[in-house]
Amino acid sequence: MSGKEGGFDGWLQRVRRTGEFSDITVVLKNEEFRLHSLPLLNASTYFRDIWSSSSPSHTRVLELQDLAGKVDLEAFSMAADFCYCIKPHYTFENVGGIRAVGQFLGMPDLLESTKKYLYANVFGSWRLSAAFLEKYQRVEEVAVDEYIETRCVRTIVSGCTKAFVETRQLCAPMSSLNWKTVQSPSQTLSEILARVAHLPDRYVQDVIDGLVKCHLNLNIKSRQGRYVRGWIDNLINEECKTSRSRFWVIVCLSRMLQKGCSNDRPWLELSSQYWCALLENTDRLAANVDLDEEMREKLNDIKSFLEYRIGGSLDEIDEYLHSYRFSPQTLLSLVSHFKEKEVGEREREEVAKEVDSCLWSHAECGSISPADFCSLFELFPPSFRQNHDILYKAIKSLVERHRLGIEDAQMLWRLVDVFKLSPPVYDKALKNPAFLCQPHVLETVLQKYSQELEQIGDAEDNTDRGRERQNLKQIMHKVIKASLTLLEENSRRSKEIIELQKQYAALIRGKIDVVRDSCESSSKLLKPLSFTHPTT
Repeated sequence: MSGKEGGFDGWLQRVRRTGEFSDITVVLKNEEFRLHSLPLLNASTYFRDIWSSSSPSHTRVLELQDLAGKVDLEAFSMAADFCYCIKPHYTFENVGGIRAVGQFLGMPDLLESTKKYLYANVFGSWRLSAAFLEKYQRVEEVAVDEYIETRCVRTIVSGCTKAFVETRQLCAPMSSLNWKTVQSPSQTLSEILARVAHLPDRYVQDVIDGLVKCHLNLNIKSRQGRYVRGWIDNLINEECKTSRSRFWVIVCLSRMLQKGCSNDRPWLELSSQYWCALLENTDRLAANVDLDEEMREKLNDIKSFLEYRIGGSLDEIDEYLHSYRFSPQTLLSLVSHFKEKEVGEREREEVAKEVDSCLWSHAECGSISPADFCSLFELFPPSFRQNHDILYKAIKSLVERHRLGIEDAQMLWRLVDVFKLSPPVYDKALKNPAFLCQPHVLETVLQKYSQELEQIGDAEDNTDRGRERQNLKQIMHKVIKASLTLLEENSRRSKEIIELQKQYAALIRGKIDVVRDSCESSSKLLKPLSFTHPTT
């Protein structure tokens, strides 16, 4: 738009820079702009309306108070330059402010100029729109903000739609390849979802709403593929760099999942890998302390939805349950929902065996408390567990590696049925002092040996070896009976000691309360007293 040197356009640009021949002064934020009425009247309907409704003397100094709180001085200066045939230098940071000035001053040519820039440099691709929204500062002009933000969101939603449609199968991330030069459709999908999750919250919510309305999701081949779990883990834990971005990816995937899944069985539309991997990452993120209360509440809602749907079909998942890193509380919820479903004993026994494997995994890494361990074990009746080998190994690992107290160890060992151990594990268990010294274990073993001794008949031979065998039998029988009596006495005394401890604790608390009450009454008596200096 710049004119030739010495032409009319050149003269306009010169008087704009120098301010000579100025016949109108515009004041914005205490800053004066020496301008000329002719270029302003030619480009702006706002100035034409002011000029026609006021006398010339009143238009010499014009203060734009309504515009002061919406745009900065640079944006107004560039809009004024446009009236003098000076083309503005648009950037992501200033185009919104310049368009707001053009909207306020009624400058259609300037609006068209900003529109061309936006379509060429912002609305052209989802990457440009995302980069623009990351830097965009609202100008508090509803028409301008809505125009720019709405079209940016539409462009991003369109890019997401294309990425979801083109992703025929998911593949594991390949670090050896440069994503800028070689990029698969699944990598493009990961990139756009991670990029969206890093946008300001208001834009992320708009994009997710747009995706849900479009009924978008991965195609059936991708959803049921063998790499879907690896893809979700990589997207959430590698591509997303902050807890906030991970939160938004989980919200996006779960909302699309909830929109498209059937009401009867969740696996009809998506494989169990997809559901369980999403719950696994939701479970892990919900324990993050960096999230605010609103995010944590949304995650808990998502977690409850996933637990209900997965738990209802816990016997149909594709992989072993212990292969997922669910927290003990999540396992409790899943199994509780599963128990509400009417299934056969065989399915319940299989799930109980999977739960035992999960207990062993948690015991190995020490991520479960004795109380949660017992709660998970007691979800199924004893008849559903025909073998206690895994249970014994899990408790042994938890007790030995994490140095549990005597009461916690006894509470755990009490879960093991000695007679449900296989012969190799049974022999090892009896050589484990920590297990054998438990009263219920020792009592069970002694009773078993007592029964075996009773079944041994009296020897008919009068040889020294026969008489020695009978003497040994009688001695062992007496020892076993004495041990059982001692165990019973110790159990009774333990109960009496526990009861005395409770009574003593109650007595101590009562004394403390009496002392506290007496102190409070004494303080009340002392409050009215006041002391004065001897001189007064």
